[in-house]
Amino acid sequence: MPTTIETPPSTAALSAQEAAIAGRKYIKKKAVRRRFTSLRTFFSILLFTLVLAQVRAMAADLAGNVQGAGLPIAGSTVTLYAAGTGAPTQLAQGKTDDNGAFDLNVDQTPADSILYVVAKGGTPKAAANKGPNDAIGLIAVLGGSLPNKVTVNEFTTIASVWTSAQFLKGDVLSGTALGLRIAAGNVPNFVNLETGGYGDTIQDAINSTQTPTMANFATLANLLAGCITEVTPDACSRLFAAATDPYGNVPTDTLLAAVSIARHPWHQPEKIFALLNDFYPVPHGRDLRPTPFMPYLTWAPSAWVLPLKFTGGGLSAPGKMMVDSQGNVWAGDNFIVGAQNQDALWAGSLSKLAPNGKAMSPQTSGFTGGGVEGIGFGLAIDAQDNCWATTYGSRAIVKFDKTGKPLSPPDGYTFGGRLGKMQGIIVAPNGDVWALDIENSQVVYLPKGDPDKVQFFFVNHTSDPLNNPGHLLRPSG
Repeated sequence: MPTTIETPPSTAALSAQEAAIAGRKYIKKKAVRRRFTSLRTFFSILLFTLVLAQVRAMAADLAGNVQGAGLPIAGSTVTLYAAGTGAPTQLAQGKTDDNGAFDLNVDQTPADSILYVVAKGGTPKAAANKGPNDAIGLIAVLGGSLPNKVTVNEFTTIASVWTSAQFLKGDVLSGTALGLRIAAGNVPNFVNLETGGYGDTIQDAINSTQTPTMANFATLANLLAGCITEVTPDACSRLFAAATDPYGNVPTDTLLAAVSIARHPWHQPEKIFALLNDFYPVPHGRDLRPTPFMPYLTWAPSAWVLPLKFTGGGLSAPGKMMVDSQGNVWAGDNFIVGAQNQDALWAGSLSKLAPNGKAMSPQTSGFTGGGVEGIGFGLAIDAQDNCWATTYGSRAIVKFDKTGKPLSPPDGYTFGGRLGKMQGIIVAPNGDVWALDIENSQVVYLPKGDPDKVQFFFVNHTSDPLNNPGHLLRPSG
């Protein structure tokens, strides 16, 4: 729009009164124009912001390294993708240099997508005399934004494949936004994406000493490394034969082999494990195998699974767990963290953990208030992600919103002391709440979750449990 400059009308021929009127009209007109210009600027900024909400402009580089058996892989083709509900979008591609380094220029990444890198082929420095290896396939799922640096290796491959197994078909990653986000959020539990080493959770005090997950993880990484570096002339063909799925599909690179094992972890695990000795026999006079990664398994697993333990947020003797619409885990605690707990008193609170296992409730106490005291086995999530629970200690029904704020009274819903020890609760699809009172042998019903409309069924007016008007019948036959 061309810019015009206007000057006030000449007042030489006007009377003083006319000049004043003309001046006021000019000032008013100029003020209106200024307001219009300001509004136009505001709406331009708003429109620009809305556009950015759909496409994240990221004129940035993704730098990283591709490694095999702890050493660089030169000449590997590295491709960055954005995954969503449909086919992934290729964002950038390049090759690693002689030091295994790459630098990808990324202009834009689609909103609500999960980014991942795939490395194919190249010459591993750990076996440079053997030339390029087309059977190399590695992956690193990065999450919703680009990291400053990434290392793509066996560890990132195992971590990314096992967390995203249900969304991977070969090297194609696709799924729901929530599912992909949860999967990507768990990758750092296993691997540090920047260094390519172990993540914090897998090597913490609980998982490193109480689970075999580190050994499972490193054993799988060692087998991939055996193919990448061709520790034996037939290492890749033997790995692919052992990783062939139950339907006869034979992998053709290390990424596909990992996907096949992760999707069928129960299938011939002993055959896969046997490769560890074939690839890395214990040298004469030594005690340990010369594997690139430690620790490794001593015995074959029953399945190639990678379980992790989590705690925190007041978690102590959980009796029931439920998952809300965002993948958060709610747990009903029977004991109090740090107390001399005993079975005679269940007095714990509520805990909430994010999909990646991080505590969302207060570290020691969990969520308290609202009458919560010892959940037992009664826990349910409604359509609004509110948490309903029955209590053993306080003999009440309690309700918390999704942030952990108690919605029930300080003593919970007790209905004038009519409840005994509560041990079960469900929320029906229509919002009705049903709870079980095992002490008074009665069923408590809250239509649409409204405690003001409470109803009691199978009420026993005697002290004899055999006189209860309701009876549990087992299926015949």
